[in-house]
Amino acid sequence: MTGHIETRDTTVLYHSTVPPEDQRAFARVEVPIYVVDIDQTKLIWANPSGLSFLGKKLFDCIDSTGEFKTELPAPFNNPAYRRNLHSYMRRVTEEGRIAECITLVPNSQPVSVYCSISPQMLVTGRPALMMQITSEVGQEPTQVRSAQVLLHTTSMITMFDENGNLIFENPASRLNRPNGCENLANRMCNRRDYDAMMDALHTNGQASLVALMHSSQGERWFDLNARRGFDPYSGAKTVLLSAVDVTKRLKAEHEVRYLAHHDTLTGLANRTFLEIEAERYLDETRLTGNPGALIFIDLDRFKTINDTLGHLVGDDLLVIIAKRLKEVVEGIGFVARLGGDEFVVLIANFADTDLLEEISREIRIILSQPCKVRGHMLQVTPSIGVCTYPEHGTDLDTLMRKSDLAMYKAKDLGRDRICFFDVSMSREAEERISLETALRQALRNKELAVHYQPRLDISSNRIVGAEGLLRWHHPTRGLVSAASFIEIAEEAGMIDEIGDWVARVAMLQQKQWAEAGYNIALSINLSPAQFRRGRISQRLKNILEETGASANSIRLEITESALLSDANETLKELNALRDIGFALEIDDFGTGYSNLGYLQRYPVTALKIDRSFIADTKRWPIVQMIVQMGRLLNLTLVAEGIETEEQLRQVQKLNCHEYQGYLYSPAVSAKTFECLLKGQSAVTLPKAAASVLS
Repeated sequence: MTGHIETRDTTVLYHSTVPPEDQRAFARVEVPIYVVDIDQTKLIWANPSGLSFLGKKLFDCIDSTGEFKTELPAPFNNPAYRRNLHSYMRRVTEEGRIAECITLVPNSQPVSVYCSISPQMLVTGRPALMMQITSEVGQEPTQVRSAQVLLHTTSMITMFDENGNLIFENPASRLNRPNGCENLANRMCNRRDYDAMMDALHTNGQASLVALMHSSQGERWFDLNARRGFDPYSGAKTVLLSAVDVTKRLKAEHEVRYLAHHDTLTGLANRTFLEIEAERYLDETRLTGNPGALIFIDLDRFKTINDTLGHLVGDDLLVIIAKRLKEVVEGIGFVARLGGDEFVVLIANFADTDLLEEISREIRIILSQPCKVRGHMLQVTPSIGVCTYPEHGTDLDTLMRKSDLAMYKAKDLGRDRICFFDVSMSREAEERISLETALRQALRNKELAVHYQPRLDISSNRIVGAEGLLRWHHPTRGLVSAASFIEIAEEAGMIDEIGDWVARVAMLQQKQWAEAGYNIALSINLSPAQFRRGRISQRLKNILEETGASANSIRLEITESALLSDANETLKELNALRDIGFALEIDDFGTGYSNLGYLQRYPVTALKIDRSFIADTKRWPIVQMIVQMGRLLNLTLVAEGIETEEQLRQVQKLNCHEYQGYLYSPAVSAKTFECLLKGQSAVTLPKAAASVLS
C-alpha cells in the first residue's frame, strides 16, 4: 500500500492507528501534539504544528507501508529512555493527565519544554501516549542548564509541602518512588527518621541524615539532605529534599569493616577483634570481680593433613572446626581464630572451675568428631590450654602466653588433652631452648637451604621469577619449613644472621642464573624482626655488593605487620632499600590489618594476594576489589596458592599479572628449579615429595 493523505472538511488525515476523529480534533490545535506508541518506541502521529516544531516534512514520516511512523526525537530515540516512557504510561493510567518538563533535541539543538501527557487509545485497542507541548522553558543559559541538570541527575530531587505531600519531583525521584509513597512520611521506612528530620528542619532549617527508604527496588539506604524553602510558583512553605542512593557504598564499607575484624576463611573474629573483646571482658571483671577464662586451642597434626592432602582440604576442615567451636560456646563465650589452626575462646563469669572443665571437655569432644572433607574421612584432635583471669593475668598478652604454655604442655603429654596453667610449667621454654641450640648448630653445620617456588606470567605461563624459601635439613625431623623455627630465630636474636645468609645465597643464585642467560627476579622474605633490629638496608646493600647481584632483579617481600611496626623507622628503611634498587612487595596481603591506606605511603611495587582469598570462592569479590585497587595504584598483582585450573582461570579473568602455587610447582631445590627454567614446564614430583617441599 502506498502512502497517501485523505482530505475531509479541510482536515488532513494520515493512515495511522490513531482514530480519525481524534486526528481531526488534534490537527486544528495550533500547538504541537504527538502520539507515541511506547511498545514500538515510535512517533505514530503528529499535527502540522508538531511536524514544524521537529523540523520534519510529512513525507519524512510515512513508512513503506504508507503509515505515519517515524523515530522519536533525541534523546527518546535512545533505548535507555524507554523506561521513562513506560513510567509516563503508568502515571497517566493512574492519574489521567500529568505535566512534565522535558528536554528534546529535534535538530541537534536542545530545547526544554513543558508538556501535558495523557493516555490515547488506538484503533487497535492498545494504549499510547498523547503529548502536547504547552510552552518552552525560558532560553536563558542558566535556566536551560538548570533544567538539564534537574532532569538528568541521578540524585532524587523532590519538593514537599509542609505536611510532607508531594509537590514536584525530578525524573530520578519519580522512577525510584513506589506506588503509595507520595507522602514523605510514607516514603521513610522508619518513622523516627522522619521525625528526626522534621525536628532538625524546624530547629535549624536544614537536616542531613542517612535513612532507609522505600523505593521501586525495595528498601534502600539514602543519603538525605533537606532544607526549608518556598514554592516559587505559589509562595507556600516547602521542604526541598535531595536523596542519593548509598546502599552499595554502605555495603562495601560494611564488608571492609567485617574484613578488618574477621578471619576471611572461617568468618570467626580475628586477632584484632579478639583484642577489642578481651579488653571489654577484662574491664567487666575489674568492675564486678567475677573471674573469666581464656581457652587456647591448637589442632593436632593439622600440618600433616595440609601437606598430604593439600590446602583446599585443610581449609575446608578449618571451616568445619570453626563452625563446631562456635556452636559449642554460643551464648557463653567469644570465639576467635588467631591464624593457621589456632583458636581462642573467651569465657566470662563462669561459676566455678568445674564448669570451666566441663566447657573445655565439651570443646574437645565436639572438635574430635570425624568429618568428611572432599571425599576424605578425617579426624583431628585439639590440644587445649586454659588459664583464668584475674588469677593468671589481667591483660591479653599475659593470658595468651600462659594459655599457650598450657596448650604446649597438653601436646607434650600426648596431644588431645586439656591442661590448666600452673606456675610450674617450664617444658615449653625448655623445648624452645633446645630448638634454639639446634638451630645455631644448623648454621654451623650447613643444614639450612634455600628452595625456590616459580612465579609465572599469567598471560604466557612462563617463569618470570622465583620466591626463595628457607628450609632446614633437620637431622631427625627431615626437611623443615621456616614457619617451624623462624619465630625462635627472632626471639633468640638469630634472625639477622639467618636473614643475611638467605639473602646471600639468593643473590648468588640470581647472579649465577643471570650469567647462564636466565633473566628472572628472585624474591626474598624479610621478617618484621629484621626491621625492628634496624640497619637492614645497609646490610642488604653490603651483601649486594659482595655477591655482585643485580638489585633490579631482587624483590624483597614484607608482611603488613612489618609496615605497621615502628612505622617511621620502617618507612625510612624501605625508602633506603628502594633507592638501592630493590623492588618491595607486600606478602600475604589481606591477612594482617588490611589497611589499604599504607599502600600510598610506602614505596611498594607489588601485592601478593594471600592464598586464603584465592581458595575461598566467596571471597572472590574481595580479590576483585584488591586487584582493582592495585591496578589503580599501578602495582603488580601476584596471586598466591594457585592449586587448581579453576583458580588460575579466575585470576586470569581478574587480570592479575603473575601467579605461583602447586598447580605449577612447589618450592624446589636450585638444581630442580634450573630444570624448570630449561624446560619451562612443571617437574612431576611424587606426592610425598611435593608435600614435603611445600
